[in-house]
Amino acid sequence: MKRFLETLTAWEGAVRGDAVHKRIVDAYNSYLPHPRGYRLTYSDDYCAAMVSAAAILCGLTEVLPIECSCGEQMRWYQARGQWIEDDAHVPQIGEQVFYCWNDRKDYALTDCTGAPNHTGIMTACDGKTFTVFEGNKGKAHECAYRILPVNGRYIRGFGAPKYPADKTVLTRGDKGAVVGKLQELLNACGYELDVDNSFGPATQRAWSEYLAAYILKAVK
Repeated sequence: MKRFLETLTAWEGAVRGDAVHKRIVDAYNSYLPHPRGYRLTYSDDYCAAMVSAAAILCGLTEVLPIECSCGEQMRWYQARGQWIEDDAHVPQIGEQVFYCWNDRKDYALTDCTGAPNHTGIMTACDGKTFTVFEGNKGKAHECAYRILPVNGRYIRGFGAPKYPADKTVLTRGDKGAVVGKLQELLNACGYELDVDNSFGPATQRAWSEYLAAYILKAVK
């Protein structure tokens, strides 16, 4: 989870249409087949896609929903029993927060059940307020933080990813299905690796090039 949060927050300050934003969109589109057959464009809203792009880059495609639709991401959590239908929930770091801008004025006494239309990842909480990192925030369509009160207005619900507690960073010599998924991702981006579930020198070289293209440039 640490690497996932670092990847997300490295994009702080990016705005729709700039070079970093385009790398986020490209990272999302590197996942094949495209969810629901839709290839994200540089002019689309991208809050859900930003979360997905970071998950793709961190090898967490089985942990977080890969989608550019907030509604589809919510349904992904619901189908897996990982959805928290409680506006007053005190979120944990790493949970995905969903908003509904049509929440009623008596929000503190009612449960919002509208269609979610924005999302982000929780990065801090003191029990009374929590901080969310979002893509496509505000009129600038920016990657930025937002602070909300617990049980505040516009909260639709929460997705609770099951982050792996064991090793999450792949290194040379690792083997297994998770390596194979990484190799498939790299091949979708133009590399020609044998999907042999073994993190050898060719996979290491391709992964290093991929990180340089999508991660390292994003923090400059």
